[in-house]
Amino acid sequence: MLRIDIWPEARDFLESLPGKYRRQISAKIFSLAADPLLPRSKLLEGHAPFRRYRSGDYRIVYFVDKDVLKVPLIDKRGDDRVYRRLKQMFR
Repeated sequence: MLRIDIWPEARDFLESLPGKYRRQISAKIFSLAADPLLPRSKLLEGHAPFRRYRSGDYRIVYFVDKDVLKVPLIDKRGDDRVYRRLKQMFR
């Protein structure tokens, strides 16, 4: 199992969610730590090595660095805001 590193921006977003959604997303992150290439995860086109994974109405953006699952962003899915934020973080 990979170690988990949730970046401050993702952690702040996660902590702002109601308990039900926070637990749901946390469970998905632990699943990704066990298997970062789950069948429903997708490589982000134009943003390698980042991958995305849906959790209900939310999107988890992550990548693996050696033995660490790094989660820089968690946000609502269905809009492009998460991708704009990703570009801003890694200019």
